[in-house]
Amino acid sequence: MTASSALALLRAERHISASALTTYLTCPAAYRFRYILQLKPTHRPGPLAFGGAVHEALAQFYIALRDKKPEPSLEAIQAAFSAALKRSFAESPPVLLDNDQTEDSLLETGTSLLKVFHEAAPRPYRVVGVEEPFSVEIHDPETGEVPPVKLVGAFDVVAREENGQYVIIEHKTAGKRWAEDRLANDNQVTAYTLAAPSMGLGDASVQLQVLLKTKAPAMAIHKLTRSDQDQRDFLRVACGVLKAVDAGAFYPIKGWQCRSCVFAGPCLAG
Repeated sequence: MTASSALALLRAERHISASALTTYLTCPAAYRFRYILQLKPTHRPGPLAFGGAVHEALAQFYIALRDKKPEPSLEAIQAAFSAALKRSFAESPPVLLDNDQTEDSLLETGTSLLKVFHEAAPRPYRVVGVEEPFSVEIHDPETGEVPPVKLVGAFDVVAREENGQYVIIEHKTAGKRWAEDRLANDNQVTAYTLAAPSMGLGDASVQLQVLLKTKAPAMAIHKLTRSDQDQRDFLRVACGVLKAVDAGAFYPIKGWQCRSCVFAGPCLAG
């Protein structure tokens, strides 16, 4: 079974994920449309299509390292990105771009970012997993209650250092450098550190590699950990969101997120 098939099976059961948690905290109504009603989005935001194509290209790079094959050339990962991006534009729903963007401009940006990655990304001592799915129990840190819902997700890359320590590598694309508070509070990083011990990775750290779509393309690398308190806070919020979902609390939150929301139509119609 492939990693994507295994992840699909895990997601077929009721679960919580870092992205679902962030969606609810951003707008409970959007959570209802996506995860409860499972409505089809009207479009895909350009950054989502772009980021997905970059992830696909980098996955192919790390799969070769995992399988102890020759490191893919820059041209190979750029070609993989180009193919993934073109496929994304050919699929439904349509990709919605900003006024100053075109498919060609995204292709040029991605090609430049992958050049930065190929030149600057540290090579792991050993890659042991790519798009590695995980599913772990969570609990309410206040009551000890274990909800019948697991935390599900996938590590972009699992690497092992020469000293035996595990590192989870996560890739992001962004228009600017992440602020310190965003690095300190990112739900996905916390979810990874919670899941790592149960997946046999011990006290793994997270290496966040952010490819920056700035005028001069760049890559920022952040080595992140989470404290016990950070993990308790995450669990408290996750269990609170699950209780709110069970109670049917799906109110809309109006703000910046509405501009590119893929569920703006049904939200306004309601």
